[in-house]
Amino acid sequence: MTFTFSDQTLTNISGDIPFDIPETWCWSRLSSICIKEIKRGKAPKYQEKSSTLVFAQKCNLKKGGIDYSLAKYLDNSVLPKYDVSEYIRIGDTVINSTGTGTLGRVGFIESLPEHPIVPDSHVTTIRTTEIMEPYYVYLVLKSLQSYLEKRGEGSTNQKELKPMTIQSILIPNPPLNEQKCICSRLQHCKAMIKTIEDSLS
Repeated sequence: MTFTFSDQTLTNISGDIPFDIPETWCWSRLSSICIKEIKRGKAPKYQEKSSTLVFAQKCNLKKGGIDYSLAKYLDNSVLPKYDVSEYIRIGDTVINSTGTGTLGRVGFIESLPEHPIVPDSHVTTIRTTEIMEPYYVYLVLKSLQSYLEKRGEGSTNQKELKPMTIQSILIPNPPLNEQKCICSRLQHCKAMIKTIEDSLS
């Protein structure tokens, strides 16, 4: 699978390329490999119990992973305001986008809770096209977490990671089969590390 870009796009990227990549790879802006606009969710209205959950920043754990038990219920009266594309899906990457201490944190959606779930206004959702392996894009963004943490704008306690900042991130793109191979190798290493850690505990 190859990628094609207009001359203008290549010109815009060329001045920002951070390092060399193999000839079979290419660079692209994150926004160009997503099927959903990169933006934060809506400011939610809550109720004690409902049919839909709200994914907040605290659901994206500092130690890694996702904890849906920390989600609250969305008020059913505002459901008509949500398009089907706004619901979080398996394969999405979520980025905490406001607040010192949590801004820039990157998580990956590997499973979903019992109820449908939408992001709140402090979380940005990344959903890639079929020419990308979602977990590969997550790994690239996760490697940039320290960079994202420093890209917040605004006052100390109200810093925001603007969608435009995330949209402009450069992603090094290998062919799809190489993306999958990279993901497989890293997941294997992750499993080995966990086995070692468990044996030492």
